[in-house]
Amino acid sequence: MVENILSVKNLSFSYGKKKILDNVSFNVKKGDFISILGPNGAGKSTIVNLISSILKDYEGRIEINGRNLKSLNSKDVAKMMAVVPQYTDPGFSFNVAEMVMMGRNPYILRFGTERNEDFNIVDKAMGKTKILTFANRKFSELSGGEKQRVIIAQALAQDGPLLLLDEPTSHLDINFQIEFMNLFLDLNKKEGKTIIGIFQDINFAIQNSKKIMLLKEGRIFSFGSVEDTINKENIINVFDSDVYIGRNPVTGNLYVSPVFKTAFERDSTAQKANKYSRVHVIGGGGAASQALSLLHSNGFSVSCGVINTLDSDLDTARMLGIPYTAEAPFSPISRDSQNRNLEFIKSSDAVILPAVEFGPGNFSNLVSVDKAISLGKKVIIIDKKNIRKRDHTGGRTEKLYGKIIKGGAITTGSVNEVLKFLQ
Repeated sequence: MVENILSVKNLSFSYGKKKILDNVSFNVKKGDFISILGPNGAGKSTIVNLISSILKDYEGRIEINGRNLKSLNSKDVAKMMAVVPQYTDPGFSFNVAEMVMMGRNPYILRFGTERNEDFNIVDKAMGKTKILTFANRKFSELSGGEKQRVIIAQALAQDGPLLLLDEPTSHLDINFQIEFMNLFLDLNKKEGKTIIGIFQDINFAIQNSKKIMLLKEGRIFSFGSVEDTINKENIINVFDSDVYIGRNPVTGNLYVSPVFKTAFERDSTAQKANKYSRVHVIGGGGAASQALSLLHSNGFSVSCGVINTLDSDLDTARMLGIPYTAEAPFSPISRDSQNRNLEFIKSSDAVILPAVEFGPGNFSNLVSVDKAISLGKKVIIIDKKNIRKRDHTGGRTEKLYGKIIKGGAITTGSVNEVLKFLQ
């Protein structure tokens, strides 16, 4: 039994003198759900068109179930795979049932007619896509979402083991996108369909795929599990965009969010040199995340501590590749953790103290800031006005805050203003 339903070996393709794919190789196992991601022009649709035999003049080898694609006729290919494109215009006024029945063409003899088996498979496909109620309506009269249901039903009627999706939901409303993605997942998990899809929405892809392929300039940049491929470094390299990568608090799955810089941040990024290049941020309760992202995106060498292992500040530090010192959740900061925090402070040029909530467990973080003052470090405090509301130590925090400010700490009400004090 062939384990790989699809095998692509040293695949290259050019339009004229322009090379679109360059020596691409990968294997797809039966039952995989693979999403292909990449910027426009990376070669995503070209891969689908080559696998489905729409494009033919390529170098390399494509195998379907161990058979060379070039040795198969069009009916053999259609029995093995179906393509769901963004949009299809049949050119003639067919009704819905006729459109779906076209998916059975590979199984009907040249001068034959449809069999009961064909009608049964078509009815099942229309049932799965919820189009039985308008089977006799003209395709041209349908809405965009309804038309796409018909196209998916036609692909299902082909009854092949491999389904290729070429941005099938990119022009549809979010309700249709979710509905169709759930259908594809059912086909994959319940019926064992192997799915290779191109998606514009990276989060749709990573929430539902077993594997991700990242394409860049006609080559595979990374291919593997979601956890192995979706990270900040890969996304920046492939899409040339700064992002935040976190985890959905409900599902635990990764999600990608773009980092939008304010005009002030963009102007600051253009400045090449900063007097205080190494910055340590005191974390806790998510208070440091914005400062960490801001400093990292502006080229500073950043560290963070002490944060507990369930803190969103730790997630931010990990996603940005920022070194940190951490403590077990619901535990006071240990002497070892405090010492590591002090080592970060000693090696830094400046220390940032965001609006952290202070209690007995993390009070030593504020003691470390006081130590930074005595070491002559530049200390910048964000949000000094609400310290009384964030003091859960019976006044100890407010008192030490006052001492730190008198010792020369700079205070500001906005995290964006921090950059001005670091130039």
